[in-house]
Amino acid sequence: MSYWEFLKESEVFNLLEEPECKAIAELAEERKVSRGSIIGKEGDKGEEFYLVIEGQLEISINAALTEPMPVAIATVGPGQISGWSSMYKDGKLTATIKAAKDSKVLVWNAQKLHEFLLRNCGMGYRILQQLLAVVARRLVNTRVALMGCVMER
Repeated sequence: MSYWEFLKESEVFNLLEEPECKAIAELAEERKVSRGSIIGKEGDKGEEFYLVIEGQLEISINAALTEPMPVAIATVGPGQISGWSSMYKDGKLTATIKAAKDSKVLVWNAQKLHEFLLRNCGMGYRILQQLLAVVARRLVNTRVALMGCVMER
C-alpha cells in the first residue's frame, strides 16, 4: 500500500480525496523508531506530527506535581496519529511519546505542514475536523487513566 492510500485509511486524513492525500504524503518522511525510544517529551516544543505505519507508540503524561509519575493515557497503532499539539502555533507537547514496539512512522515537519494547510484551507478544515475528534477521544482516555490513578491511591 502506498503512503497516500495509507493516509486515506487513517484517522485524520480519511476525509481527503486521492490528490490531496498524495500532496500530504509528499510532505512526509518515513522514520523507523526502536522500541523504548522517546520521540517527544511532554512540555517540549511540538515540531513534528506523526502517523503510525507499523508498530505502536505509547502516549503518557506526568500525573504528579513533585516527582515524575508517568501515566499511559493511550497506545496508538497503524493509522493513528501522535504529536497533534504541534499543529498549532508554538504548540508544546501535552504528553510524552515513546515507541512501545519497534515502529515505523510517517513524520511531518509541523511548520511546513501548517504552511501547506494554510494555502489549502478546505483540506486543512477537513483534517481539523478529524483531529478534533481524536483530541476529544484522547481527553476521555486521559480522564479515565487519571481516575484509575486516584482509585489506586
